[in-house]
Amino acid sequence: MGGYLISATQIHIEAILLLGLSSLVLIVLFILRGRKGPRPSMRQVPAFQDLRDETGRAAESGGALHIALGSGELYGEDAMTSLASLQVVESLADEAVSYSAPPVITVGALTLLPLAQDILRRAYERSGRPEAYDPGKVRFVAPSPVAYAAGAANTISSENITASMTVGSFGPEASLITNAGSRHDLPQLAGLADPRAISALYPTTDRLAMGEELYTGGAQMTGERRYLVGLVAQDILRIVVALLVVFMAALVLLGAY
Repeated sequence: MGGYLISATQIHIEAILLLGLSSLVLIVLFILRGRKGPRPSMRQVPAFQDLRDETGRAAESGGALHIALGSGELYGEDAMTSLASLQVVESLADEAVSYSAPPVITVGALTLLPLAQDILRRAYERSGRPEAYDPGKVRFVAPSPVAYAAGAANTISSENITASMTVGSFGPEASLITNAGSRHDLPQLAGLADPRAISALYPTTDRLAMGEELYTGGAQMTGERRYLVGLVAQDILRIVVALLVVFMAALVLLGAY
């Protein structure tokens, strides 16, 4: 009975602590959003910094930038990675449309398809040319990661692609895409979280955003405060989670004695 009471007390304390720390994160986030003044600083990541330049080069040459968003669905363990990849597309869409050089976007997850299409469609609407939107610029290739990567590689080989960006949820099959780009001597950029994909692409390009760098794409490319504040909120949340883990471990130790 005593052990049950201790466990119940621990659960209540942990719930209250989590709620309090979550509220603190939200308060800090709202304060940062409303503040004026210097923006939070961050280290520059070439993979994202150079992506906008490649969009301009595509427009000058009459070609297109290829963006591979991976096979991660917008649910489960790949959700955050896939959302980060969509953020990259969103950050680039307005500029690409203004150049009349929309990217060719390939996806290997059905949940990514309508969202990527919507991002591109809304960019055309903001530019005042909704009739110019072509939903075929966003393509579902295959549900299997390997088949998807092979199909995306074929897109690079068969179309007028000037540079390739591999960003999102990938495994070692990402090397199929970058190898196709290398055969055509194209600039290669990548943003990946999976260590297997990072090790596969590391010899291929020096413009590689690794691990947590993937989630800085929107902030890197636009410099907008909403993205920068999001990064600060992520850092605060990491600290909150770390403190919660330490607190829970202390409760377990105290309950053992």
